[in-house]
Amino acid sequence: MTHHQNGLPDNMPQPLYVTLILDETGSMQSCKGAAITGFNQYVARLRQEPAETQFTLTLFNADKTEVRHKTVPIDQVQDLDVETYRPHDTTPLYDAIGRTLTTARQEAPAGMKKLCVILTDGLENASTEYTRKQIFALIKSCEKEGWTFIYLGADHDVWAAGEDLGIAGDNRVSFCRANIDETFNQLSETTAQYRRSDKRSNKASNNETGPEA
Repeated sequence: MTHHQNGLPDNMPQPLYVTLILDETGSMQSCKGAAITGFNQYVARLRQEPAETQFTLTLFNADKTEVRHKTVPIDQVQDLDVETYRPHDTTPLYDAIGRTLTTARQEAPAGMKKLCVILTDGLENASTEYTRKQIFALIKSCEKEGWTFIYLGADHDVWAAGEDLGIAGDNRVSFCRANIDETFNQLSETTAQYRRSDKRSNKASNNETGPEA
């Protein structure tokens, strides 16, 4: 039997820190119910894992960047409902990523694999604090520290948007709003595979500067 560096055998779930940056902008209203269902199912799957899971959840729109849960055990994460997930306003994607990661990278528990999932159905259009180039550099810095990033996007050029952020091509996933609950199911499978693999960082290229802003 082969073993990972931490001594756990292959296919054993490893402790995992998940940071989910979830779009709560107005365009998500059309898939609100499915988004709530999908998120709750994703959290339920994480609760079932025998290995420890710590979780951070950021909900964002132009009215707020709310870190609803910050590095808490998965059992403490509350399900979303129609009162706690209320899409409106525009998309400050860069600010949401920047504010979340700046804190999360410092609070990531030692010895855990680190996964950041960004889910949005629209392009950046409202950030005031962070630029694309700053977010690209921040993501690259986190990757050097062992983070892996997944970009889930709907109804826009997900390949280009993920590239602008410096996220590897095989970690950019396009989905349809109408199937967002199924997207969360696929994310559950990807997360389970990731925490059982020896992959320690994103497969992105070593391009440190990225495209011009």
